Amino acid sequence: MGRTLTRALGLVLLAVLGACSPLYGYRSAAGHIGLLWRERSITKTIADSSTAPGRREKLKLALDARRFAVERLALSPSRDYKDWTPVDGAVTWLVYACSTTSLTPVSFLGFPYKGHFRREWAEAEAAAWTKKGFDAAVVPASAYNTPLPIADPLPSTVLDYGPGDLAELLIHEFTHGTVNTGDQTFNEAMASWVGERGADLYLTGRFGGASPELAEWRLDSARAETQATLYDELGKLLEEHYKAGGAGRETLFDWARAEAAKSGLVLPAALNNAVVASHLVYRGEPALFDALFAKGGGDWKKMIAALRALDRRAPWPALRAAVLDKRS
Repeated sequence: MGRTLTRALGLVLLAVLGACSPLYGYRSAAGHIGLLWRERSITKTIADSSTAPGRREKLKLALDARRFAVERLALSPSRDYKDWTPVDGAVTWLVYACSTTSLTPVSFLGFPYKGHFRREWAEAEAAAWTKKGFDAAVVPASAYNTPLPIADPLPSTVLDYGPGDLAELLIHEFTHGTVNTGDQTFNEAMASWVGERGADLYLTGRFGGASPELAEWRLDSARAETQATLYDELGKLLEEHYKAGGAGRETLFDWARAEAAKSGLVLPAALNNAVVASHLVYRGEPALFDALFAKGGGDWKKMIAALRALDRRAPWPALRAAVLDKRS
């Protein structure tokens, strides 16, 4: 308990000093302290004879995916997710806010979203932004990685994920701990790219190329890609619409819903700029990451080194330049 309390007190100080408000800082610190206070060792839980077999196997997979992230993908070793913590539902709720004529999210201390440990707090903040005339959205988050020297525990809810989703989440979060630029939208897009490619590679090696685990993961990934592509197209149409000074954007939202229905997808009934932005943040330009990876010969160590070498202040232009340099 002593080490947890020491880490918790440090977190309180950092959160209060850096937060948007003292109340928000206190709530954020208290929420994370709760996670740390309840954390349990994964290795001890695996060894406990009372642990349910299904949970034991997922915890073993989590440890194996952590090892894979470091040894195979060249991500930085980390103490994160060596422990797990009981969580009921989403671990945090993210608030996105955008102007009604822009897809650029409001920045919260450099982040395109603001996290709350309780849904009602997030919904209250979203309502406040809506009252100011902004578009707002509340999105659940299954895990996060704190930019602090504190080992984050794995939320119990993700242990219900399939092996592909669990591996992707762990690799995604390890990427945040390995490469961190000053552009949080770049960081999310990069971690999503590494997480998706890394999870596919992990499942292929662990279960085999003809395994049902890999087949199910690829089917779900294809469906997610269809939705992501639709949001890409909707985002482009909305940007063109706003540049032209047009009104009546509901026509574009209706078009997106109709396109989604053709693929068996269902978009939120209340579409707005913040909803669209919450998807685009994790998307970025995957073709650029693909190109950089291909030009490095598909070598993960070279890929991570190249990402680390990018200009932290302007990573997107640096990524484009790196791709062009490698083509020449």
